[in-house]
Amino acid sequence: MPRLDRTQDVVQRLRGHWRLNLSEPLWGRSAILALRRVLDDEAEARLPHRADWCLGPDSFQKLLESLSDSAQIVSLESVLQLHHDQLPRIALTFDGGWRDTLKQVAPTLERMALPANVFLPCPVTQRAWSSWHEAFGEALWHEDTAERAAQQLVEAGLPAPPIVAGSRDEHYSQAIKTYVDELDQSYKPAMLHAVAATLNADAIVSGESLDAFSIRRLEQGGLFRFGSLMPPRFLTQDARALAQLRESQHQLAILCRHPLPIAAYAGGGEDDDLARLATGAGIEHVLTRRTGWLEPPVDTVLLPRFVITQPVANSPGRLFDWLLGNLRS
Repeated sequence: MPRLDRTQDVVQRLRGHWRLNLSEPLWGRSAILALRRVLDDEAEARLPHRADWCLGPDSFQKLLESLSDSAQIVSLESVLQLHHDQLPRIALTFDGGWRDTLKQVAPTLERMALPANVFLPCPVTQRAWSSWHEAFGEALWHEDTAERAAQQLVEAGLPAPPIVAGSRDEHYSQAIKTYVDELDQSYKPAMLHAVAATLNADAIVSGESLDAFSIRRLEQGGLFRFGSLMPPRFLTQDARALAQLRESQHQLAILCRHPLPIAAYAGGGEDDDLARLATGAGIEHVLTRRTGWLEPPVDTVLLPRFVITQPVANSPGRLFDWLLGNLRS
């Protein structure tokens, strides 16, 4: 880590602990956290191209401990209610329907008796949801898909991706992240999603999504609730999106005894059209990826969440610097 980054990191950590000691701003506050995956290998999760959307077992445990020391981890229903507790209420949400929710997340939460909410792509039986950033990164990272993925990216008119110089290590992972970040700045998301759909990455995600039996098993345990994950709006027309969302709600009603009347949104740029789409499907709230605390009364359709990344999860100071830095006075 460069000296400037190290200095900034220390400042964030110290400022987070200082803000946390000012307990009064947390009185009666509520927030929702958004996570994607928890891998079984901490080193793999910390690779630069994964750090924004993956945690490992150690960082996930550290996140839960940090939150449990200074907040209440509660259900979505509880976090949406007005309260006057001294400790803030925090709800955990997981987007995508990945199988590591069963393998990594569930055992930890069950041991600590903490609730969580999982949002599944539509229809429920499809493979787990990945953003184009994740699809590009994983296709380029894995040896059995990298060469073909690089060829497809170039054929689609995108710049040539980085080439492995030796082993697949942190430097190569950083090169992938830099490449993806540059694409994010230069190309429209709709095009990048279309290219991601063509990547030969089926071998990577095959068998990685939650199956119907696992969904039922987790819900019956009493700690997990399930809702629909809405894809980015630009991937589909409004009429098709509404039909897809209603189908997702229908499948959830078949799979689950108590499906959430709440959906999560996988894209950015939420707007009034998104709110109307959710209302048309009978969905009370949509959890977006817009950063912020819940502001009572919670009477809007689109609600903010804090997206948890690897650096934030690993440092209580940085976690609370970010969370408390977004409090409205």
